[in-house]
Amino acid sequence: MAASNNPSPAPKKLLVKATFVFRDVLRNPIEGLAVQIKPSPGTSAAAWITGENPSGIPDSPAATPPSNSPSQAPASPNAAPPTGQNVIEVKTDQDGFAVTIQNATRGQSIDVMVKNHRGEYVWKAAVIPKKDISAFTIVSPEYHLEATTKLDAKEELEQDLQLPVVKNGEVLTIERFLKDFGPYVGWSQKVTEQGQIRKDFPVKHKQVTEDPKTHKKKTHITIEHHYKVIDYGKPRAVVFNVLGSRLNYPSPENFSEDQFKNMATQLDVDVAAIKAIVRQESNGHPFLENGLPPILYERHHFYRLAIEKKADLAKQSADQKVGTKQKSTKKSAPENPYPGYPDLCFPQGGNYGPGALHQYEKLVRATKLDTEIALKACSWGGFQILGEYFLKCGCSTIYEFVDKFMSGTDGQVAIFIDFMKNIKPKAVEGLKNHNWAVVAASYNGADWQTTNPDYANNLSKYYDQFK
Repeated sequence: MAASNNPSPAPKKLLVKATFVFRDVLRNPIEGLAVQIKPSPGTSAAAWITGENPSGIPDSPAATPPSNSPSQAPASPNAAPPTGQNVIEVKTDQDGFAVTIQNATRGQSIDVMVKNHRGEYVWKAAVIPKKDISAFTIVSPEYHLEATTKLDAKEELEQDLQLPVVKNGEVLTIERFLKDFGPYVGWSQKVTEQGQIRKDFPVKHKQVTEDPKTHKKKTHITIEHHYKVIDYGKPRAVVFNVLGSRLNYPSPENFSEDQFKNMATQLDVDVAAIKAIVRQESNGHPFLENGLPPILYERHHFYRLAIEKKADLAKQSADQKVGTKQKSTKKSAPENPYPGYPDLCFPQGGNYGPGALHQYEKLVRATKLDTEIALKACSWGGFQILGEYFLKCGCSTIYEFVDKFMSGTDGQVAIFIDFMKNIKPKAVEGLKNHNWAVVAASYNGADWQTTNPDYANNLSKYYDQFK
């Protein structure tokens, strides 16, 4: 038998319309949401043809599904134009409508992205058009957030919490710390953990309609996709505090015996004497658990340095003026440059507050007043060396000084040697002779017996322990 010359009929294209609508859990439309619709990875399709906002978008489970007839409603002013790239970017209108794809492929996954506050499109959902299923309502997934962060439905879909992080092994600089982590120092906020929303709780709504003439029944199905982070069946409220995480990876992180021997040799003193200083100043720890060097913010040093800076600027301004009258030499008490911040700028010391992370919170606040003075007003690292000494410690800037303290114990050792040789020679002599009162007066200040009366005795005790 001869083969038939009639070609086989072309397979019918399995195409459907797909309408995307955004609602909150109270069924209210979400207007002004920036949405991106595109095929899921690994899929391909012909260029999408997009249409207008159909009439009758369902606003309750019992509502009639969207009509597939474009003639029943005027064109939406924000409907996305046809694109051969199959990437649709559009904002939702007052009905929460994003777009209708006229020729979506049945069974082919479509990704729904939402733009967050940083202008990035973040994956929120994947929908699969099927026969008689062409309306997709994306429901704001975290209504629970309204009770914790006071976000509205639009903000909930846009949220994508991304705190700054330090990569494993990365050494943080003080510039990056202040810029990236400064806004979060001492900051904690209760939020709903969201991440990438992968769990779908679809709700299917079925409605049967009957043709009044033929009495044939037709089933319309609408699926709502509810995407949530799962934790015992509900979103989880958690508290973030960035200072609780690892912020620096100095290397080396602890003083070695070779480093102690090097310092002792350079200064011609006992190793035990160097160890006693470290124990007294930082309890033997050149770094905190989060990798930052321990600091002590000293408000009276900030005050003095700020007064000096103000006087220098005034003198420079006066020197630049020509023909001005000689000012009176009578001196008055200087005014506090920052009277509204007594815990940060004050002529008397004290009011240090808790140690460790609290000191960094004070530092960050002080940098809002004057960054360089704030860094100079802190004592840094295992030896608690005041930042204002940076020049005589072999550093050209205060930033270089602080970065050496953050980099590892090698940097701290180098600064300590210069500090003792160039600034504290009397303390070196005291260490040589085991005269702890001399060391205390030179290293801790002339009024050490008032401010820190146990300093000398502690040095003696620690020296005996280490020798």
